[in-house]
Amino acid sequence: MNPRSIWSLMLALLLIFGVGACTKNIDDAEALYRSGDKDAALDVVEELMESEDPGVRRRAIKLAGDIGNDRAGRLMVRALQDPSPDVQKEAVRGLGKNAYEPGIEPIIDLLPKADPDVLRAAASALGQYGKPGLDALVERYVTPSESGNRGLYRQVFLQIGAPAAEALIVTLKGKSFFENRDTFALLEEMQNPRVATLMLPYLENEEVAEQVVEAIGRLGSKAVAPTLESIKGYSTSPDDVRVLELHIRILGKLKDNRAIPTLESLATHPDELIRDATDFALTQVRGF
Repeated sequence: MNPRSIWSLMLALLLIFGVGACTKNIDDAEALYRSGDKDAALDVVEELMESEDPGVRRRAIKLAGDIGNDRAGRLMVRALQDPSPDVQKEAVRGLGKNAYEPGIEPIIDLLPKADPDVLRAAASALGQYGKPGLDALVERYVTPSESGNRGLYRQVFLQIGAPAAEALIVTLKGKSFFENRDTFALLEEMQNPRVATLMLPYLENEEVAEQVVEAIGRLGSKAVAPTLESIKGYSTSPDDVRVLELHIRILGKLKDNRAIPTLESLATHPDELIRDATDFALTQVRGF
């Protein structure tokens, strides 16, 4: 083979391998996605997940989150095991953004060894999942073998805030107030009016109603407005005397002067149970 042929062959090989290498660049992967070729983009993402550069891996997983299909979800779940917290955080964000349900349990599995930034991202992601994510976290929270992680799960619940309250309330059923004391303390610590708003409908559930009264009574001033709003739906119906009486007891426990006009309006209620409950609540609020 003459020298010119050799040089031609080398140039051709260089071009071939150069083009092939170029497709492994994250910028090209993003361009493939923008052009609509999601499969080709994910091919590159999967290769780049093996990069030694955590910045490249993070961008690759961010792209998977933008693509958001089932294959991208599987790659993000895999990336939860990445040694870089930045990559883990990007994977968690992507899974939550796409509400990719197979990612719920792996995210919760990650919590005990997650750094603070990943933990915050996980709280946000589980909140984005809504009921499936919150129910799964609650299940871990109440599992006896997970007792060593309960403090961690409490931290995540507090970061999620009020949306977690309804999932937690369900766990009150069939237990004493003493058994539920940690959950009540957690609900109280959320310090959000929405906690009371979410709990008040459970007054209709006889199995947990008494505990809900105790819990809302401990929420303080933030529970007053939601309770006053809720009581309107029961104050004129003779069929809801029991639930009305529970509302009145809550207002008595809250001891807030804003409740006085509502309580005074119930002082002449036709039902003796309501009149007695109102008199006692007014005594608690006024202090005499």
